[in-house]
Amino acid sequence: MERKKRLRIDEAVTVGDPRLADTGARLGGPLEVDLEVSTAGSDVLVRGRVRGEAEAECRRCLRTVQVPLDEAVTLLYRTGVAPADAEAEEVYALPERGRELDLWPAVREHVILAAPEYPVCSEDCPGLCGRCGADLTLGPCGCGGPEPDERWAALRELGR
Repeated sequence: MERKKRLRIDEAVTVGDPRLADTGARLGGPLEVDLEVSTAGSDVLVRGRVRGEAEAECRRCLRTVQVPLDEAVTLLYRTGVAPADAEAEEVYALPERGRELDLWPAVREHVILAAPEYPVCSEDCPGLCGRCGADLTLGPCGCGGPEPDERWAALRELGR
């Protein structure tokens, strides 16, 4: 890349793209990657956004939920940094004599970190019955609920 030049990257990543395989992130639709690459001295600066939807299971009821992804991306590729030292400096190592720069490992990392670890379908989701496993979002189950934990009996007595 010549000095003072900027390069725009606008790409739609489709569901099932092999570049996002083995990440644990499932896309619920195309992932829009909008980046601008520019030089900063001998370094390369990448800024932009990654937008789309992830698909995950609600941590309470296990229904599939769509989770919006909208992550700002700022990457700095620095020359003269060993790959082992790059993480400590919060930069990426820029290959010495390369004419191409693979941004996908860093973009992949941002997608993984942007997806919530424990999504819920709604804040008031009652989840599953602890006794029979019925989905309580559909209504109460017929089993009467989980047995009370006797370790809390003394506290229950205080509330009476």
